[in-house]
Amino acid sequence: MARLTNAKPGWWQKGKILIVSLYVDDLIFTGNDESMFVKFKNSMKLEFDMTDLGRMKYFLGVDLLQNPEGIYISQRKYAKDVLEKFGMEKSNNVKNLIVPGVKLTKDEEGSKVNATMYKQLVGSLMYLTVTRPDLMYVVSLISRFMISPTELHLQAVKRVLRYLKGTVDLGVFYQNEGNGELMAYTDSVYVGDTNDRKSTSGYVFLLSGGDVSWSLKKQPVVALPTTEAEFVAVASCVCQGVWMRRVLEKLVLFSRQVYHRIM
Repeated sequence: MARLTNAKPGWWQKGKILIVSLYVDDLIFTGNDESMFVKFKNSMKLEFDMTDLGRMKYFLGVDLLQNPEGIYISQRKYAKDVLEKFGMEKSNNVKNLIVPGVKLTKDEEGSKVNATMYKQLVGSLMYLTVTRPDLMYVVSLISRFMISPTELHLQAVKRVLRYLKGTVDLGVFYQNEGNGELMAYTDSVYVGDTNDRKSTSGYVFLLSGGDVSWSLKKQPVVALPTTEAEFVAVASCVCQGVWMRRVLEKLVLFSRQVYHRIM
């Protein structure tokens, strides 16, 4: 739900807007006019056999709390399920995702671990980044070794799970009275991958006090000076910023947002 800006707008009428997001047989919609909600639900029920579930509280592993102050999204239940699935629910908490200064490498001489289990671990953590941008850097890092993981890489993944155990309640909060200003932060890690010498780019966009878009990945080219790595990171951020600005202009940044779900 943090990425509803990707949904195509519809039902435009004199400054009113209704946005519909479809996933298989589930529909999520939001907008700025209650009467349009009623018309849309009635029209869908006439065409399809659907049930109105009211204001959305849970969808695809994402918990959603709506109140007059704003909208809070998290993956608390999903995070607990991941910890239980991989037997880490009783592990000790840690306060950082990775040991400071550590850079993971291919570790070709290391002891191999079950690649299927490793991929399941990384895949589960990838989905958690839907509401947890704080996990992006390390998840991007550990995902580079899914072909031939070793004990070193597995220990890094388990540390992420130990961090997750102490932070399952974290999420993203979007203030209802935000100023509507789109803000972006970007940075790069020079030679983030010591194997191919490629740097890492990252950015995050904030709107109404909450993160709405974030990314962290290796750069497509090998940057020689640190300045070049910075320019590549900025260029990627600017491209995303231009696209987001165009989407927000289409959406007209409607003020009162309420999400509903029907299926």
